[in-house]
Amino acid sequence: MQTLSGQLLLAQQDGSWIDRILGLRTVHWSDPSAGVGFEYVLPAWVWALVFVSALLFAGWSYHRLLGGRVLRMMLAFLRAVTLVVLLILLAGPTLVLPRETVEPDWLLVLVDRSGSMRVRDLVDAQSGEPINRDTALRRALEAQSAVFSDEGLGKDRRVTWLGFGASAYPIASPVDTPDMPEPSDLATSIRTAIEQALRLPAGKPVSGVVLISDGQTPQDTGQALVQRLKHQGVGVYTVAVGAAQPPLDLAIGQAQSPRRAFINDTAPVSVTVDQLGGDALNRAQIVLTLTDEADGRVLDQKPLDEALPNEPVKLHGKSSQIGTARWRVSVEHKPAPGQAPLRELVTDNNTRVVEVEIIDRPIRVLYIEGYPRWEFRYLKNLLIREKSISSSTALLSADRAFAQEGDIPITRPPATAKEMDAYDVVIVGDVPSGYFSAKQLSLLRDHVSVGGAGLIWIGGEVSTPRSYAGTPLADLLPMRRPGDVKRAGDISSRFYVQPTALAQSLNVLQLGGVGSDAQQTDAWPDDLPPLRWAQDLGPLKPTADVLAEVSTENSDRQAPALVRLRYGAGQSLYVGTDEAWRWRYGRGELYFERYWVQLVRMLGRARIQADADRARLSVSQRIVEAQQAVVVELSLSDPSLIARGLVRVGVAVRSALDPTAPPVEELVLLPIGDANNPNDTGAGRTSYRTVWRPGVTGSLVLMVSDPAFEGLGLTETVRVQAADDEMRNPQSDHGRLSALAEQTGGAVVALDELDRLLKLVPNRARITPADIREPLWDSALSLIVVLTLLSLEWVLRRAIRLT
Repeated sequence: MQTLSGQLLLAQQDGSWIDRILGLRTVHWSDPSAGVGFEYVLPAWVWALVFVSALLFAGWSYHRLLGGRVLRMMLAFLRAVTLVVLLILLAGPTLVLPRETVEPDWLLVLVDRSGSMRVRDLVDAQSGEPINRDTALRRALEAQSAVFSDEGLGKDRRVTWLGFGASAYPIASPVDTPDMPEPSDLATSIRTAIEQALRLPAGKPVSGVVLISDGQTPQDTGQALVQRLKHQGVGVYTVAVGAAQPPLDLAIGQAQSPRRAFINDTAPVSVTVDQLGGDALNRAQIVLTLTDEADGRVLDQKPLDEALPNEPVKLHGKSSQIGTARWRVSVEHKPAPGQAPLRELVTDNNTRVVEVEIIDRPIRVLYIEGYPRWEFRYLKNLLIREKSISSSTALLSADRAFAQEGDIPITRPPATAKEMDAYDVVIVGDVPSGYFSAKQLSLLRDHVSVGGAGLIWIGGEVSTPRSYAGTPLADLLPMRRPGDVKRAGDISSRFYVQPTALAQSLNVLQLGGVGSDAQQTDAWPDDLPPLRWAQDLGPLKPTADVLAEVSTENSDRQAPALVRLRYGAGQSLYVGTDEAWRWRYGRGELYFERYWVQLVRMLGRARIQADADRARLSVSQRIVEAQQAVVVELSLSDPSLIARGLVRVGVAVRSALDPTAPPVEELVLLPIGDANNPNDTGAGRTSYRTVWRPGVTGSLVLMVSDPAFEGLGLTETVRVQAADDEMRNPQSDHGRLSALAEQTGGAVVALDELDRLLKLVPNRARITPADIREPLWDSALSLIVVLTLLSLEWVLRRAIRLT
C-alpha cells in the first residue's frame, strides 16, 4: 500500500503534463481546492441562450447547402461547438485557488477604575462579610477568565482592555495578570471613555463595547453618542457592579459641641443622623451614644425618636479631667426583642469625634438683691455652697456694718468694665433701676452683648422689671412692656410650673429622679409644691424663648414663667417668680439646687465660649466645589485686637494632610465696608472679609497667619471637591447602564453571567477575497481545441465538396 506522501507525489507527477499544456505556473490542476472560474461571470440563462443561439446559427448556416443530411448535421454540430468554445474563451476561463484575508474585529472592554468602586455595598456569599465593588469585580473576572480567553471572545478577535475614570487608558488584561490598577479616580466619565475607546480601532470593525461599571457618572450619555453607536452597529453590553438598591447606611451628619466646658459640668452635644439607604426605620431603634474616648465610659445614650424629625438630638457629657476631652458620637440600629438586626455595609461614617476643652475654674457669679426675701436667702447659701461656683453678693438693704456674703466679698457693684469683666453671670433681683448709675447700666448691657456674659432677672413685687422700662437694660428684658408687668392671679392662686421642650434640649429644668446625677432622669417631678406668687409678663418680644410656663389649678391657660432672650454675644433669663424655694418643702435642697445650678451653668458655658472667641474665623461653606465662591470672615470681639486698627489680615491655606507645608494659597482679608478701598485705616473695624475661590481640591486648612493673632489658633477646615467628584453620591446607577444598553442595541449582563457574552457579541470580522487565478484561455490546450474543431469542420466540408 502506498503511503500518503507517495500518493501526493504521484498525483503531482500525473498533473504536471496537464499544468504544462494549460500553462499553469502557480496553481496546479491536481490541487483539490482549485476550481474553474471565469473572468466575466455570466448568469445561467445567458449561457443557455448562447448554446441555443449557437445551435440555431450553425443549423441555419448548413440548412440549404448540398450534401447528405447526416453530414450536414455533423457539420452544424461542429460549428456550434466551435462557437460555444470561442464564447467560453471570451468569458475568460481561469483556474481559481480560493484564498481570503480575514480582518479580526475589535472588542472594547472598559473597566471602571473610579473611587466609587471602593464602596462596600456588596456581601461576600461565602463569609457574609461586606466587600467593595472592586473586589467583587476582580473575583468575577478570575472565576470567568475563560470567557475572554483565546478560546472564548478572543478567538479570531482582538480584545482590548481599557480602564477609565475621568478618561480611558490601556490596562493589561485582568484575565492574564492580576495587576489591574486600583480604583482611585475622583470622577467617572462614561461618555468620554466610550468616545476615546472608539478611536482606537481606526476604521477597523468593532463587535461591541463591554462596559463594566457601577454607572455613577456626572456626564449625560448624550444622543450624539447613542446615534453614533447605532450608526456603526456597535452595541454596548453593560455589566453593572454594586448594589442595585442602596443598602442601609446610617451616618452622623453633624456633631456640634461647645469649644469649652467647666470641669464636672454637663456640656451639650448636638447630633444629626442621616439615613442614606435601606427601608425607613423605626426612629426609636436608631440609638445615639456618647462615649469618652479616654476611659470608654458611656456619657449619654438616646434613641432618635426623642427629637423631632429633621431636628438634632441633644446628648450630654461631662468630664472630671482637665484638658481636651475627646468624646465619640456613634449611631447604631438596635432592633426590638426577637427582631433580626439590620446590618450596615458601610460603618466608617457611623462615628464622629468632638473635642471639648475642660476648664478647671469656677463659674463667677455676681448676685445683687434689693432685700432679703426667701429666694435670696436660699440662693445665696446655694451659691456659696456649690464648689463649681464662685460668688459675690450685694444686698442693698443691708446697713454699712453688714458684711456682704459670698466667696469673694464686695462692698459695691462693679463700676468699671474691668470689674464687670470678672463675672460670668450676673443675677439681678428686685433692685430698683435708680440704684445703678447710667454708666453701670450701660456697662452691664455691654457686658452681656459684647462680653458674652449671662444675666438672670428674678422678678419682684417692688421694682423688677417695672423700674427698668426706658433704661439701657430694657433691651435685656424679654417682655415688650416691662412697665405693665403685674401679679398673676390673686392671693389665693396656686401656680404649677411645667418646662417646655426647649428647656430639655438646653439641659435645664432637669429635676426628675433621685440620687446621683448618673441616675437622674429628664422627667419633670409631679410632686412639686405649688407656687403662690408669679408675674404676668404680658406679650413677649419676637426673639424671646419660653423655657417654662405656669398654670393654675382652676385654669388650663399657660403663661410664661421662665424666658430666655439672646442679646449680642450673651443672653438673659427672666424668672417670673421668686418662690422656687418652696420646692425645698419635704425634699431638702434636691430640686431647688438642680433648678438654679443648671440655669447658672447654662449661662456660664456661653460666657467661656465668648472668652475663647476673642476672634473668630468663619467660612460660608465647609464643603464646596473647586472655583466655587466661599466667604471667609474674621470677627473680632477683643477690644485690644480691635484697637490695633489692622488694615488687612493674612490667611494661609494649607493642606490638611500636612499643615506645616508651604501654603497652597494666600488670602488677604480687608475690613468690611471698605473692602475695595486699600487706603482704609481699619480703625475700629471688628470684621474682615474676602471671597475665596479654591483652586485646588482636597481637605484644606485656613489659618490666620497675621502675627497679631499668634497663639489664638484661628483655623477653619474646608473640603474642596472636584465638580465631578462622584464620591459625593457614590450610589450605583444601574438604570443608566440599562438605558445605554437598550438604546444601542446591546444587552445587560450580570456580573456572574459573563459567559452570556459569548452568544451576545456578534462576529463582525471583515473577510476580503484574495483568490489566486491563472488564465486558461491563452493556454496551448485552448488553441489545440479550437484548431481541432476548425480542422474537423474543414475536412468534412471537403468530404462533401463544400470547399
